[in-house]
Amino acid sequence: MGKHKQAKTSASSHSTNAGVSRTVRRVAMAAFAFSGMAALIYEVVWTRELSLVFGSTVYAVSMMLASFMSGLSLGAFLGGKWADKSPNLSFLFGKLEFGVGIFGLLTIPLIQAMPTIYFFVYDSLRPSFVVFFVIQMLLSFLIMLVPTTFMGATFPVVTKLSTQSLAELGADVGDVYSINTLGSIAGSLAAGFMLIPLIGVKGTTFVAAALNVVVASIMVLLAKDPSAKRLVTVGAVVLAVIAGAGVMTQESVFAHNFYRIGEYQTYDDYLAAKAQAKLLFHADDVHGSVEVFEDGSSSRKLQNSGKIEGSDSQLDRQTTSLLALLPMYSSRSIDEVLIVGLGTGLTSKAALDAGAGELDTVEINRSVADASRYFVGDQVANDPRAEIHFTDARNYLFRSGTTWDVISSEPSYPLSTHVSHLFTREFYQLVDEHLADGGAFCQWIPRYLLTDEDTLMMLKTFVDVFPNSYVWGSNQGADEAVDMMLIGIKGDTPVDTQAVESKVRAAAKLTNLDFALFATADEVRAATADPTIPLNTDDRPLLEFRTPRNQIDFYRAGVAGLKSQK
Repeated sequence: MGKHKQAKTSASSHSTNAGVSRTVRRVAMAAFAFSGMAALIYEVVWTRELSLVFGSTVYAVSMMLASFMSGLSLGAFLGGKWADKSPNLSFLFGKLEFGVGIFGLLTIPLIQAMPTIYFFVYDSLRPSFVVFFVIQMLLSFLIMLVPTTFMGATFPVVTKLSTQSLAELGADVGDVYSINTLGSIAGSLAAGFMLIPLIGVKGTTFVAAALNVVVASIMVLLAKDPSAKRLVTVGAVVLAVIAGAGVMTQESVFAHNFYRIGEYQTYDDYLAAKAQAKLLFHADDVHGSVEVFEDGSSSRKLQNSGKIEGSDSQLDRQTTSLLALLPMYSSRSIDEVLIVGLGTGLTSKAALDAGAGELDTVEINRSVADASRYFVGDQVANDPRAEIHFTDARNYLFRSGTTWDVISSEPSYPLSTHVSHLFTREFYQLVDEHLADGGAFCQWIPRYLLTDEDTLMMLKTFVDVFPNSYVWGSNQGADEAVDMMLIGIKGDTPVDTQAVESKVRAAAKLTNLDFALFATADEVRAATADPTIPLNTDDRPLLEFRTPRNQIDFYRAGVAGLKSQK
């Protein structure tokens, strides 16, 4: 009797799910791959769309990833308990996939409502930096928590469903994890490189939900549960209703977001500006969403991933012209010119108008080139002296063997984590390697995003590579420049700043040009001599972490807060 009981116990310890057929296990494994594919499609879509509202700062990206992973963790915890209690794991897997699809589609209208929620959260509460990002995380949870919880719950369910015996538990769990990961890889690649560029964000969300529905329907029908057909019918109806609501939801290209905090005094002001915005161009590609629109004053603006990166206004034309003219007239030669960042194309056009021999422009986003035609037409693209290179600026310089007489860098704001590497000492060192003797390098600095300490840090970082440096300012306020241009000369030859200013004013095709020299080379070196001033490096990208805080603190305190930084 004892031996029989021991043998029975031993047998039970080495087998599990004996009633589940091999066919069901194989189908569940294949279905789990498509489940992983859908999950990463959602993750790419949500991160991309929420970045348009929350910004693509290091804090926002970390927060969104934490929200996604929190849901998976909670789901795995709950899914393990549900799996142990479920008499029909195939049916449970199907129900979870229906849940992912339903709540995944619900994120479409929720994300569209986010700018309005965001407006009231910030402009009503004016929270501190810490509270602000806690609220952002809560809003991320609002979007992601339920669908990611269902996603996370599928893993323990499918693992138990696919486990044939305890003796092969490790191999079975490894197979489940591997197949799901392969599906996730395929989903992330498909979303970024194919689906979003071809059918847009909303269409990509529908594809992910469709994968969930197919997986759910197959697993529910295989389960042979009496309520299977009813569940499929109800699930299909609910999904159809939500999909219909998603189709009717219109995405606004003019939405309140992290980059526009404090821009409008009331919600009515925001709605009025939104109503007056006229869309001229829109494109989604691998690197972001690009729009050109006209505002109520008929001024055209270029928007890249939620950020206004240029316009045809007098102030922006002035800044973009100076970014070409100041380094060109400070350089010994202008035969070879490189512009980092196409934007509206006005800087590249100014360089061509000023007589650049050959012009290379590096732009990572192809859609920006199409958008720039609304500002400069084909004057840059069709000029035989000009060539646009669609790649990352640092990679382009790293691979290139060319030496330029003038290099001007006007990337996006250093708020964004994917741009901050163009403001570090290592980038400046790379530029120095490709700058001809007597050549000039220009770095645009948005002074309005920096404290005095940040400004000194960037000056010291720049001077560490280019000791012979000059600081010019444009769009000046009462006591300071809104836009700063750091001009670094390769070599010790001093620059005749008065001659440079005269040439710039003569060449600029603008009236009332507002710019001035703020510091000579000696003054810059003296201001940055303090050894306690840190450098902004790849290893310690301090600017990337400070500017988002400044964005919150400056606008929270208002203009008076910004002036008090002096």
